[in-house]
Amino acid sequence: MSPSSQNDLPRALRSKPLATFMHMMLYVPALSFATSMVTSVQAAEITARQNVYAIPAAPLASQLNQFAAQSGIYLASDATLTNGLSGTAFNGTFTLTEGLSRLLTSHGLQADQQSNGSYVLKKIPEGEELVVVGKIDYGSMTEDTRSYTTHSMSAATRLNLSPRETPQSVSVVTRQRMNDQNMTSLDDAMRQVTGVNVINESSYQSRYQSRGFTMDNIQEDGISSSFQNSLAGMGYAEASTESPDLAIYDHLEVLRGASGLTQGSGEPGGTVNMVRKRPTYDFRTSVSASAGSWDNYRSEVDISGPLNDDASLRGRLVGVLQKKDSFTDYVNSERQVLFGTMAYDVTPQTTLTTGISWQKTDTVPNLYGVPMSTNYTSLNLPRSTFLGASWNNITFEKTNGFAELGHYFDNEWVAKSSLNYTSASAQGKFIGVYGNGTQGVNDSGDARLNNYLQRHNRSSQYGLNVNLSGPFEFLKREHELVLGGDYQKENFSNLFGSLSNTSKVNIYSWDPESLSEPDWDYTRRYQYNVYQRGLYATTRLSLANDWKLILGSRYSDFTYDSYFTNLTTGAMTGHSNYKVKGKAIPYGGLLWDFAKDYTWYLSYSEIYKPQSTQDASGNFLPPVTGSNYETGVKGEFFEGALNASFALFRIIQENNAMSGVGCDDCYIADGKVQSQGIEMEVSGQLAEGWQVYSGYTLNNSKYLEAADTQKGTNFSKHTPQHLIRVYSSYQFPGRWEKWSAGAGLTAQTSTTTNYDVSQGGYTLFNANIGYQYNKQIRLSLNGNNLTDKEYYVGVSNRHRGGNNFYGDPRNFMLNVKWVY
Repeated sequence: MSPSSQNDLPRALRSKPLATFMHMMLYVPALSFATSMVTSVQAAEITARQNVYAIPAAPLASQLNQFAAQSGIYLASDATLTNGLSGTAFNGTFTLTEGLSRLLTSHGLQADQQSNGSYVLKKIPEGEELVVVGKIDYGSMTEDTRSYTTHSMSAATRLNLSPRETPQSVSVVTRQRMNDQNMTSLDDAMRQVTGVNVINESSYQSRYQSRGFTMDNIQEDGISSSFQNSLAGMGYAEASTESPDLAIYDHLEVLRGASGLTQGSGEPGGTVNMVRKRPTYDFRTSVSASAGSWDNYRSEVDISGPLNDDASLRGRLVGVLQKKDSFTDYVNSERQVLFGTMAYDVTPQTTLTTGISWQKTDTVPNLYGVPMSTNYTSLNLPRSTFLGASWNNITFEKTNGFAELGHYFDNEWVAKSSLNYTSASAQGKFIGVYGNGTQGVNDSGDARLNNYLQRHNRSSQYGLNVNLSGPFEFLKREHELVLGGDYQKENFSNLFGSLSNTSKVNIYSWDPESLSEPDWDYTRRYQYNVYQRGLYATTRLSLANDWKLILGSRYSDFTYDSYFTNLTTGAMTGHSNYKVKGKAIPYGGLLWDFAKDYTWYLSYSEIYKPQSTQDASGNFLPPVTGSNYETGVKGEFFEGALNASFALFRIIQENNAMSGVGCDDCYIADGKVQSQGIEMEVSGQLAEGWQVYSGYTLNNSKYLEAADTQKGTNFSKHTPQHLIRVYSSYQFPGRWEKWSAGAGLTAQTSTTTNYDVSQGGYTLFNANIGYQYNKQIRLSLNGNNLTDKEYYVGVSNRHRGGNNFYGDPRNFMLNVKWVY
């Protein structure tokens, strides 16, 4: 692919996006197949029509691909005709004949129209006809595709593979699906992904789990950073970041299972790669305004396009402002987001992309939710109940800068380097009712406060990735290779202060205005530093026409240290430091295309996570290791418009810390856990205008080796055994073509917590209705939890005294979007 990757469809195509999408999907390697898809009538219409072209300076082969896509034609060519040739920027309004002439004549080439309407590239004047091998590749970007799936992702192996070609369980949340379901935060999206269980740590902090294990890392355009609430020794309350806003992202790639090849250390839950929006070659603007339940108001602006005449410099600006209250009294928030990015074609084959984003959210949190009765039953408190102080507040602020330099060689190899930096802070003060510790509240309603607390958490996270990828030939077959290295540096400095107040109060007569905000100092500082370095290699070997073998390995180092400082005395204590050097992580996958649309696969992946616990001799325990075994069948239909998968998985995690014998606060690496189950997913286009996403997960986990009281018991009590995610949207045809509708559900079976508090199974129903008023204006109405189901959101440490948070009641959001 050239720097002018076809991740953005110009306006000429957007005029008929569904028809264009089908044309792109049906472009296949053989010219004979392409010929059968074009009629002479269609060809005549295409030839006479004028199109607006926006093609940057690039290698000629890439320009021809873009021209074919923007024109809606089939153009056969041979790589030997275009090797070493590059063209200047091509912009303007032309007929098909004019456009081809302007692109080709100066290179001594012409495109001859065939009787069926297709075109063949030839030399001038010999006219030697040559045949093309390959099809138009739109890459992984999902904007403007109207699709619920993607054609390419790299979250599992760093190879750009289709979901069918990836030998692990992967899902994608596309831009279209975000829009249809009104997803505005990463939490919203992850709650709709196959096999992902969103666990709240508080009303404003969450973590993601799959197959019973935490997803420890998040990636942005392939650069990893730690989820702070999964860092060793750091509690969720010390995190300095919140759930990212989705307005700046094109799509999410979710990998389930061990992901050590791409992220280094962590648990075998998987990872999510957030792919940012890109500047576009054509000018476009969108403005949206939304209003919903509980005074939820949100506005977005998105402006993108070329910044010079030949579109070699492009830019994009996204802004968000949101203010909302809550079904819980006193709880409210205000969010601001700004995102700017620019892409510059330094040469026809070299592109520099850089940008910065800023997100700030000020919120009054629902600190501990509501308590339960001493006998584990509900106290039937209203969902509006707020048991904190009216001045409770926390402010999150994050600035993220990034840069990427990519060079595309004539031999199809690509060199890429990416840098990511994030600075974040979270500052808050609060107090709340905690229900007599974990004991709950009796009929009198008497409970206790849990002290005045204040925190100021700060972090800086650096990520660097450099890689080289491309095809190579061996034994007369073509294979692929990725070589690279990455570096991750993360520093966290968290201040904490408390002031004693465990006064007895009554939950039935609690007044949030009854406590005034005190003034007190920070008394402790907690510091954590993480360094990771890694080298990796992945190759995709073509063993035979229908057999592929993917082999990879990562060689990494990990260093961690932490400090505790008493700010009152100045004493530094609690220093912890450990290292893991030269850790090798293998990866393997075998794929067999046993039928036209189907692939069987078998894969093995690993990951490790260092731990800070020590044995009786004071030595750190060896890292926890996770091994993921997986096999299944994947299907790809309608030329990739629809993907389906069925997987059987088993994860074995070893070296979990278990309490030692004969010593205080010492441990042994003797815990062994097994998680296994089934996953099924279907995503994409079933028919023209009909998109679907459907996922089902069966998961069972247990301790294989542990203390006698734990052995054989459920390892992850808060993971549902059955998890279902379904959503479908339909664009009506004919006289109803301005209307669209969507509906879906999320369902899960019962769960318990570490404190044996249960939540029964439940199902939530969601829907949307859309109306295209004209070419520029679209209206949509979204409804969630339509049956108004009352339930508690998942929290691993829910107990009778607190951390019980009601899920959102029935709610609606009306959106108006203007697009130019």
